[in-house]
Amino acid sequence: MKKTFRRAFIEITNSCNLACAFCAASARPKADMAVETFEHAALQAGDLAAVIFLHLLGEPFMHPRLPEILGVCSRLGLKVNLVTNGLLLDKFGPAIFSEKCLGQVSVSLHALTGLPPALRGETLLRFTAFARSRPRGLIVSFRLRGNPEDAFIKETKAFLLKTLAADGAGERVRDGLKLSEGVYLNFGSIFDWPGGPGGKAKTGCLGLRHHFGILSDGRVVPCCADFDGALALGNIKDKPLAAILASPEARALRDSIAGKTPMPPYCASCGFTAPDS
Repeated sequence: MKKTFRRAFIEITNSCNLACAFCAASARPKADMAVETFEHAALQAGDLAAVIFLHLLGEPFMHPRLPEILGVCSRLGLKVNLVTNGLLLDKFGPAIFSEKCLGQVSVSLHALTGLPPALRGETLLRFTAFARSRPRGLIVSFRLRGNPEDAFIKETKAFLLKTLAADGAGERVRDGLKLSEGVYLNFGSIFDWPGGPGGKAKTGCLGLRHHFGILSDGRVVPCCADFDGALALGNIKDKPLAAILASPEARALRDSIAGKTPMPPYCASCGFTAPDS
């Protein structure tokens, strides 16, 4: 049966091992979601969304009980995408990547710009080794955001093509390249986070239609870019998720974000464009 949302973003932690200039600076205290709270969130989100992303802000491998969280997802029969900067892929050992819930690991390569240049090549070698040794059926998606003419983008793309693509070029797919079976390189631009100064022409977005998010403190937000809960609709600790998302406030915000009514000022400066699928 088709579900109401394509994606649910559950932020299991808002802590990160990096402080990248392109990422949002959150005003929230650092917090890990309790495994019990996560199960409560995932059980409800899984009824509504096709895929659970363990990401909103923060690095999921910073959560000390990530293997347990993936075990919960497997037991609940959920499909999970892990979004990570990749630097901690070895933290819990290779067994976690065999969890039956795990369909994709998305590695944000633009985070490497925060590393000293001497470490970037070594890190990329670890990433390619991970892609080659991944369990059968697991998709690895390398994400590379930034100006295509930037030297870092060009060098990283060339390295991955040389290392992982048999023909050195890769097969073109919708927003990037297929490097090998189950391994992709996807491109995009660095976007402006919402809540900033000024505004931009923006006709609408897919928050509360395509996806929603749950912050590490349990608050429900309309999109994956609402990193501090500026537009929070309620808390799963106080009210069922389905009731929060079906509330008059949520319906009004969904129409506003979609551009049917004036867009919230908070969203006007956001440069993120939600995917079609």
